[in-house]
Amino acid sequence: MTKRINKAIQHLNLQIAGGRGDGCFYFFHPEEGALNADSVMVSALSHLSVARWREEAEYAWEQHLKNEER
Repeated sequence: MTKRINKAIQHLNLQIAGGRGDGCFYFFHPEEGALNADSVMVSALSHLSVARWREEAEYAWEQHLKNEER
């Protein structure tokens, strides 16, 4: 599932990270590191569709850009 999500968000140059049993997933950018944005709280990657993960990544990227302007 991680590969499918990363492929869906590659247009943003983001990747998904986290999980590991704590249900906290986040996005990171190779040059920016972890985004300054809310995490996605689900217990498993499969609890959201790939399309929804893409929406979450796009929102997180927008949120990160706004937070970095401050």
